[in-house]
Amino acid sequence: MKKFVIILMIIITVCKAWAQRTVVYDHPKKLIEIGSSGRYFIDKTNKLSYQQVTQLPETNFSLIEGKTINLGFSHSKVWLKFDLENLTDETLYAMLLAQDVDYVDAYVVSKDTTYSLETGSMRPFERRYFDINTIVLNLGKQPRHLYFALKDMNGLVFQIKLGSIKPTTEKIYSESLINAFVMGVMILIILFSFFMYISLRDNTYLLYAIHIIFAALTFLSFEGYLFDFLWRDMPFMNNGINSSLIRLGTLLTSIWFSVSFLNIRRILPRMHRYFIALGWLATAIVLTKLIGISKAEMAFNVMIIVTFASFLTVGLWLYKQGFRPARYYLIGWGIYIIEILLVVLTLFNLLSFEHFYTYYGYHIGAVFQAILLTFALMDRINSLQKESRESQDLAMLRLTENERLMSSQALMLEEQLTQPQAANTDIPMLLKAMRDQRERIKKISIATMDGILLFPVGDIVRVEAMGSYATVHFFNRQKLLASRSLSDFEQQLKESDNFLKYTNLISST
Repeated sequence: MKKFVIILMIIITVCKAWAQRTVVYDHPKKLIEIGSSGRYFIDKTNKLSYQQVTQLPETNFSLIEGKTINLGFSHSKVWLKFDLENLTDETLYAMLLAQDVDYVDAYVVSKDTTYSLETGSMRPFERRYFDINTIVLNLGKQPRHLYFALKDMNGLVFQIKLGSIKPTTEKIYSESLINAFVMGVMILIILFSFFMYISLRDNTYLLYAIHIIFAALTFLSFEGYLFDFLWRDMPFMNNGINSSLIRLGTLLTSIWFSVSFLNIRRILPRMHRYFIALGWLATAIVLTKLIGISKAEMAFNVMIIVTFASFLTVGLWLYKQGFRPARYYLIGWGIYIIEILLVVLTLFNLLSFEHFYTYYGYHIGAVFQAILLTFALMDRINSLQKESRESQDLAMLRLTENERLMSSQALMLEEQLTQPQAANTDIPMLLKAMRDQRERIKKISIATMDGILLFPVGDIVRVEAMGSYATVHFFNRQKLLASRSLSDFEQQLKESDNFLKYTNLISST
């Protein structure tokens, strides 16, 4: 008898636990998440039909842990099952917050409506119940069961929200406003970067504009807008290959921009080779993903974290070395990396996707990165302009000193020649002294952002290469970015005996 009671209690507990999984909707103005109330079954054969799945015993289904549904990276079809009960008089809608899922087969069983819907990013856009990028289902007023069959090559991490028409449309409207704001910021920064590139002919701005373009395409791909706006009649464009290539382009352009902005190739040649290796490795991982290796997606996410962490490390080192623009670079990449890290941790099911800073992680990171890196580029211009102004002041000072010296030499020569003992004056020695003075004040022309400036050779301590540019260091610790290469300076200074050439450097002896 005792054993029977224990067994009965276990049965009641289990039944109660299953009963608690029914989603009860009782507030018409709320939008609720139903992920934690569902159960899932993985169809490794990818062949089971809806009728066959409904005949499976409940023991074949597993409970979903957490409000966010995180089913990892798998090529198998995943079935979700929800039991529903509506205590209001409103028609219910289910909203799938994952716009880039390849295949979504929905089956709604209700007292007043029963239908199936085959949609997803690999299906024609017009199959959606609402003609928007978000997948929404009409469940009727008395839904009983809801089944989803999902399949995606990029992993399944999403939320499902349930509500009446008002909170559903409010959620769609707020999502659209946030997405429009993010895209507006990106478009403005792209236009600004192109304008700066055309004005200054600095490739760093061009690389940054291209990087933001790829970042915007990544964002549009995640949110389903590329499918909505560009190729509604070509669902095959959403096969995961385009998304992977766009994300790869975002990563590679971030490497090119960072290498150019931080001048890594000249300052840290080993780190330059390291970043090149990261780019090739990321490309190889994406290629393995395209041929069907499921774990390649996880490996690519790890590559993103490693690459961005390397950006932070190099930026911090350069900032400590006195490179001022690195401060905005560090802040921009820091916020972006933190948000991307949070998103990746949700993919690995280590964080919940329901928080604002994880759900909108890419939005926050992309906006802050774009704005702060633009500040970094502007600060870079200010630094160059400041150096140019200081160099101009130095040039004017030396010009005044040189004119005074030339005037004093002319007076000295006149005095020597007009004196009675001029015949005894050592004219050759006097002329040699004057030639030495002229050599010391001999000028070379240096092309800067503000035009051509003339500087005495004697004021130059060393000239360092910076790609197609060069940094000129003067005796008073001032420096100037010249729009000439090191080889041009080598030609100008070759007649001077006071300079020696080292690798990427001309230094005064």
